[in-house]
Amino acid sequence: MKNVLRALIFDEQVSLTLADTTSIVKEGARLHRLTKDAAVVFGKTLSAMTFMSACLKGETGEISLSVKGDGLGGEIGVSGNRKLYMRGFIENPLATGSETAIWGENGSLTVIRDDGYARPFVGACAFPKKGGVDEAFEEYFRISEQLPTRFQTVVKTDENGAVVFAGVAVLQPLPFADEQTIEKTWNADLSALLDGAQGRGVDEAAKQAFGKSGTVWEARSAQYKCNCSREYLTRVLVSLGEAQMREIIQSDGAVRVHCHYCNTDYEFTEADADRVFANK
Repeated sequence: MKNVLRALIFDEQVSLTLADTTSIVKEGARLHRLTKDAAVVFGKTLSAMTFMSACLKGETGEISLSVKGDGLGGEIGVSGNRKLYMRGFIENPLATGSETAIWGENGSLTVIRDDGYARPFVGACAFPKKGGVDEAFEEYFRISEQLPTRFQTVVKTDENGAVVFAGVAVLQPLPFADEQTIEKTWNADLSALLDGAQGRGVDEAAKQAFGKSGTVWEARSAQYKCNCSREYLTRVLVSLGEAQMREIIQSDGAVRVHCHYCNTDYEFTEADADRVFANK
């Protein structure tokens, strides 16, 4: 399903990104067994990362975000790549409370973006004095990337705490945007736009709100997908060397690896070591 739209609107003076991240947030909430409140904050952060991943230019581009604050949720880490494979974790999946209580009032965002061209870009900002997830991302783009940005994320849940819709809408005026267009950008109803995406999909919602651009109108698919696997971890263990792997197995009974992004445990025993190093 094409659930991420990027387009130029307002006479092609403003960049629009609109994404339906429902399936992504649902999968993250399921894997990490999140409370309703934790799912909302984690889902909003993961939705924001979906936008940031869609902005990557290189085909091998990757981006990651670390949120460290004084909220009940603890550290939040999310990442994505140009293929729009998203993943993430929240330190305390059982956190309950308001968005501010889980996100925190004091803390920082750190972004590492690798477009595949040269050295990765590293940017950071402190949480703004007021606000939650959306305001923190607006502050990041203002401070670290000098891009005025309208940012809105949403995660809706039902009476049982299950995620029923999640999304993100972002507007960024281009450098040549005139004052009238900038004013329209700040006055645009992003809540209505996200409601439209829930009811009609991102493409139809954007068309109805802004009309369709003839120059840039790109629809893509994003999903929750971790890049860990038993085969990948086996290659990592081989790089450690046979002696070290067998030493860990002898000491602990097995080599145990936990992936924070998909909440999966892997175990490698003496029999696995025999198979891995049989031809070494």
